[in-house]
Amino acid sequence: MNDASDTIMFSRRLKLCAREYDQIRTETQGSNEIKTQTVVPLTPARDVKDLRQNPGYDNVCIFTYEETRLATNEFRPDHIIGEGGFGVVYKGVIDEKVKPGYPTTVVAVKELNPDGFQGDREWLAEVNYLGQFSHPNLVKLIGYCCEGDHRLLVYEYMESGSLERHLFRRTDCSLTWSKRMRIALGAAKGLAFLHGAGRPVIYRDFKSSNVLLDAVIHLSPLLFNVISFRSD
Repeated sequence: MNDASDTIMFSRRLKLCAREYDQIRTETQGSNEIKTQTVVPLTPARDVKDLRQNPGYDNVCIFTYEETRLATNEFRPDHIIGEGGFGVVYKGVIDEKVKPGYPTTVVAVKELNPDGFQGDREWLAEVNYLGQFSHPNLVKLIGYCCEGDHRLLVYEYMESGSLERHLFRRTDCSLTWSKRMRIALGAAKGLAFLHGAGRPVIYRDFKSSNVLLDAVIHLSPLLFNVISFRSD
């Protein structure tokens, strides 16, 4: 194709994306407004010792290390779904056998590397704040474990993996432009929610590998690796 043909094709693609964006924006406004919730604890735990003495978060579950071990089948290597400087993330299942009375739930268990860049302070921030946020475009923090020297976080599992996987690697499911627009809009909504919180959250590691997709690939929840909070 010559330059003129390339320009025409690119122009048509831009117009198509613009129409799809307008349609998606219309669908998500008005009657489709989703109520969100931000519950920032009045007295967040100052350190792990304080958290152990005053766990007090109704919507975040406390797991023992043995329960996380059972959920991940003893942290088997073939259960690893992600890893980095913060530690390792395992796919797991929490059910009646793992924690009596708990409904069967597929989860992602992040085990903090004690020698990694994410220390107790960052881990505690996730428990204190992210566990209290409720928004359809944020991965839900289900619970945590701070037994002994172990630091683990238990998230809801996102079946379709990361956006990076779909953009740069071969998968069975291709991303149409319509799906890409929905993902971008969902990610923007998640960030806007964090920025508009009572104590705004600064997300410092926003990239395609940290944008996780659900089973139908139309929402774009975020997995938190590096966060901070604005003091003003």
